[in-house]
Amino acid sequence: MGRHALPAALDGDRPAAPEPTSPAEPRRPRGRRAALGPAVARATFVEHTKPARTVVLSAPRPVASAAVAGPAVPSRSAALRAERAADPRHVRRTANAKRAAILLAPALAVTSSLTLAVPADAAPESTAHGSPAAAQGYDSQSFTVARDVEVPVVQTDGTTTTTTVVSYPTIVTKWGVTTQQAESAISEVLSAGGKRATIVSTALQYMGDPYLEGGASHSGIDCSGLTMVAYAAVGIPLVHYVPSQDAVATTVPESEALPGDLVVFDDEDHVGIFLGDGLVLQAPHPGDPVDIVPMYPNAHHFARLLPAGE
Repeated sequence: MGRHALPAALDGDRPAAPEPTSPAEPRRPRGRRAALGPAVARATFVEHTKPARTVVLSAPRPVASAAVAGPAVPSRSAALRAERAADPRHVRRTANAKRAAILLAPALAVTSSLTLAVPADAAPESTAHGSPAAAQGYDSQSFTVARDVEVPVVQTDGTTTTTTVVSYPTIVTKWGVTTQQAESAISEVLSAGGKRATIVSTALQYMGDPYLEGGASHSGIDCSGLTMVAYAAVGIPLVHYVPSQDAVATTVPESEALPGDLVVFDDEDHVGIFLGDGLVLQAPHPGDPVDIVPMYPNAHHFARLLPAGE
């Protein structure tokens, strides 16, 4: 037991409390309090002579609109929101707006993927990715798409000359390059044969495919992706990154450049494949397909991954 917890005495053993000596001065027994004392005190009932006071609370008045001022309206903005929510015209306008959004969502998704045509009197296209329209005075809208182009490939072994016609479904030329110039350059490099012809022939298979940042397939391809897949055809793996491709190549002067060599911007922001005759095969930038353009006006250099004899 605890220090202050003592066992209660039985009723028969409990001594009787002494009577108070006088009504004015009640006395209580000294010593330990009876065990039944608190229980008796809790059970005591005192009747009040005055009746209990009754307080009647009035029911709160409902707020009919936000125009009614009073403590029931926390703020003007909340009142305006409540008024709009109860306005049938606002409910109808909200429902109409939701239905219009549902109906227009597919159309917006389609139009967001379309490329808008630049007006003919718009400013020339930026030369950030090697479009030489401003530098060479070409119309920024000029391009040519030739279908089912047949390129003659002439090969000889010293005694026999064989001519083969290679058909390309699409040839895209821009910035003043004609289809005949592109055909002549392609015919010359393919007629030479070897790994360089394989590189160019592989890259030409992506002619007209859309540009896609980080892409390396017919559904979308970028500049370093085009060079990567072209050189993979001759067993040379390249990293899908222009600075990495330039780092493993050897810089050569323009006078020694051969078809199949890389044409790299000096800031390593873009790369293309040299076709010869001053032409470059490239995946330009978003919105334009793989095409053939004149040599870049931007500062550039030629990088070689194949030996000169191949």
